[in-house]
Amino acid sequence: MFRAEKMKPRDFPFAVKLANTMDWNMAESDMEFMSNLEPDGCFVLFQGQEPMGVATCISYGKKGWFGNLAVKEECRKRGAGTFLVKHAVEYLRSRGVETVGLYAYSHLVDFYGKLGFESRGDFAFFSGEPSPSTRNVDFQTTKPKDIHTLIEFDNSCLGWNRKKLLEPILLDKDNLSFFSHENDEVVGFVAAKVYAKMAEIGPFICHRDRGSVGVDLLNTILNKLRNLDSYICVPLKEKAILETLRGAGLKEDFRLTRMFLGAVTAQNCVYLPESMERG
Repeated sequence: MFRAEKMKPRDFPFAVKLANTMDWNMAESDMEFMSNLEPDGCFVLFQGQEPMGVATCISYGKKGWFGNLAVKEECRKRGAGTFLVKHAVEYLRSRGVETVGLYAYSHLVDFYGKLGFESRGDFAFFSGEPSPSTRNVDFQTTKPKDIHTLIEFDNSCLGWNRKKLLEPILLDKDNLSFFSHENDEVVGFVAAKVYAKMAEIGPFICHRDRGSVGVDLLNTILNKLRNLDSYICVPLKEKAILETLRGAGLKEDFRLTRMFLGAVTAQNCVYLPESMERG
């Protein structure tokens, strides 16, 4: 019999070791960050006394996101993954979540489809060291006083209240963030989480009719990351963004499908995920 328990700090080494058998390049600090964001939404799967898998999720009001799912090989195709997904969805429902999203690798689309998730767009994951761009626009660097405004802008575009996710990212002095405004109104912003030798670009969001601003924001942050291995997930429909990444020397690694369980609100914006784990 399987059972799921709340992940505790003592479980982080197991969770990271298991996740990295799937080449996720995670550290204990990643699990700690996720656990701090949603303390009751990170789970360890047990069979008897032995840990066999992990899963994470996060709630944003009526929207939620299912993130990491990793199960030991000997438990795969025995219901362990299904158990964890259902457990996480039940948790999110208890938090008032009506719609759950996730990013699925190609080989898992059918698995999530059988659990009721529907495909809603394809994404590509890019990586590489950005090469300098000749395009240089002087955007404002995000300061603490700007964060509330950016969170409100993000909420107005997506309909998700991502404050608990965005606030620690934008407040972290090691990270980068820039935004654009017109007539005292924000039209787009971009951030990157910066680590010792790598960076993860996201969140990124801008008005659909300000696509050129979005490209300039992306170029600005790529120029700042020219010496770091950088990672970013992009909707395949965003042709200008894809062209910008390829022009900066980043290469496509693999593709993903965004899937939802529940009603989805149309988004009139250019949106790149903060991460695969948190939407």
